[in-house]
Amino acid sequence: MASFEEVSVHELGRLRDEGMASGSSVDGNQAFARIKSKLDAKVAETRVAMTRRLQPKTEAMKRK
Repeated sequence: MASFEEVSVHELGRLRDEGMASGSSVDGNQAFARIKSKLDAKVAETRVAMTRRLQPKTEAMKRK
């Protein structure tokens, strides 16, 4: 049975190989900016969807 250290070294090697095969590296700041932009858009979409869903209930409460 392999030791924890042997498995860890093997896994690090596998992850390194996977990273090398994935293509050229990208600038970290640019990557985080892209991710933040996508998350901000998703949050905005969710807010719009929730607002649309809640509007009929809000209007009904105003009429009471």
